[in-house]
Amino acid sequence: MGRMRVLVTTSPGTGHVFPTLSFAQAVKAAGHDVLYAMAGNTGAVVGAGLHVADAAPGFDFGQVFVENLALAQDGTVEGVLRLFAKVSEPVLDAVVAVGEQWRPDLVVHSPLQAAGPLLAAKLGVPAVCHNLSFAQLDDGFAQAFPVMSRELAVHYDKHGVYSPPETSLTLSVTPPEVHPSGQDTWPMRYVPYNGGGLVPDWLLAPTRRRRVAVTLGTVLPMMAGLGALQPFLAAAGEVDAEFVLALGDIDYATLGELPANVRPVGYLPLGLLLAQCDAAIHHGGAGTTMTTADSGVPQLVLPHGADQFLNAEVVRRTGTGLQVAPADLSAELLNRLLSDVDMRNAARLMRDRLHAMPSPAQVVRGLAELTSARG
Repeated sequence: MGRMRVLVTTSPGTGHVFPTLSFAQAVKAAGHDVLYAMAGNTGAVVGAGLHVADAAPGFDFGQVFVENLALAQDGTVEGVLRLFAKVSEPVLDAVVAVGEQWRPDLVVHSPLQAAGPLLAAKLGVPAVCHNLSFAQLDDGFAQAFPVMSRELAVHYDKHGVYSPPETSLTLSVTPPEVHPSGQDTWPMRYVPYNGGGLVPDWLLAPTRRRRVAVTLGTVLPMMAGLGALQPFLAAAGEVDAEFVLALGDIDYATLGELPANVRPVGYLPLGLLLAQCDAAIHHGGAGTTMTTADSGVPQLVLPHGADQFLNAEVVRRTGTGLQVAPADLSAELLNRLLSDVDMRNAARLMRDRLHAMPSPAQVVRGLAELTSARG
């Protein structure tokens, strides 16, 4: 089995990049070569000790989302695919150019990044769809290709691509007990990557109070503000617990006076924080939902859009947490989150199921065998 070259391309944004980094690090640790070709949060890739070719330096993807958000407002898969076709468009030619120069043995892509399958089809190498969370396309990019190729027809024609890659696989991070896998789907354990950080003294110190992590991810506070937290703040003071408000680099003064049991902090790697928590409250983003599931604590999800509702529904259906509209959050629900024994046991069962899945290192070995067999 020879040395393998793996090109990874993702949609912009931390929530699309972070979930792929543990896999990419496993590729590197196994002695293979890995290169990202993408745009947006390239700093996250560099921070993980990996190499990246910036496919659209300085491009404002936020503006693309704002201008095309209406495409996804009907809540359908097709609407989301049409939106992300627009998001993919600025990087297509650059990703193909990098791939033609670097010549990967396979291309790994996030579910909504059209550049990956386009490149794989043009080079005649396998395309591997790396699902990011419980919310997933059932058959990887095959479900997306008709919509993406129609929306991006000019680019597909230019590169002579008229059909999906001949070999397409999907890496599913959802336990098969929750979502059965198809024959071209490989299960893979979700190994959280949240970046590194300094451990504050208070986080490891013994505490008599139960502790709850509260986050809205990296995108929602910028796009929608912090209004969704007001019902939570109104209820938190009535609950005997410490709530760690981990919203990153924001001005907490905009929230007004906080209850005494709410601790505002800057950026803390979520996995580090959750290891010292009894529960979590969050927006339902891919990385946040999966990192919470990996930690084995109950979660209360306040979904706002896109895949957040799909993740929240799986959390509700599996009994590992609650799905609540932000305006309906109450002290009663917060107490239930912390006291429901069945919910706590279901969260631990989900953690155990996740940990029983093949590791990224095992999956990398399988992919190396696949590329070696292809010659």
